[in-house]
Amino acid sequence: MRIGFFGDSFIAGMGEPDGKGWVGRVAERSGFTAVNFGIGGDTSTDVLRRWRAEAEGANLDRLVFSFGANDCLLTDHKRITVGQVDRLKNAKSIMAEAGKKWPVLFVSPLPVAGDRAATNRIGEMARQLITFTRIHRTPYVNIFDDVNAADVWHGEALANDGAHPGAAGYGFVADLVAAHPEWQAWLKS
Repeated sequence: MRIGFFGDSFIAGMGEPDGKGWVGRVAERSGFTAVNFGIGGDTSTDVLRRWRAEAEGANLDRLVFSFGANDCLLTDHKRITVGQVDRLKNAKSIMAEAGKKWPVLFVSPLPVAGDRAATNRIGEMARQLITFTRIHRTPYVNIFDDVNAADVWHGEALANDGAHPGAAGYGFVADLVAAHPEWQAWLKS
């Protein structure tokens, strides 16, 4: 099975020397091929703009989306990068379109250790996605609160660049995703 992962630097595994991140670890454990479409700095608007063309040409069986951290950061002009309404519209569009052709799963956005205000906004987005994914019958692995409470995530990220953890932080996320009932049911469906 080939699963495409679309999102930001957390999907790409930035900050970890081997670049496996949580995606590579989950793929190794579960025995599927992960095709990684994570791009550092991408917002939900960027993912919405590019996912379709990338998925169409990659011979994928399933799609996973995880984004939102960059949406919640402030621009140089002290404005939120992607407003709340737009980020939810983007997620809704992706769910509706991708779900017509592939089994789709969403993973919650992940916290930015060095930015408490952004992390609060990311947490709100993670909670709002609960409703959106239910409405669109899209499986959702919401691990935001667990990751945000994890010393390993914050400790490694703060020791690195303030946002991206190392191997132990990504390993923690992989453990949470792999053990989540939504993930397990989705892989078996």
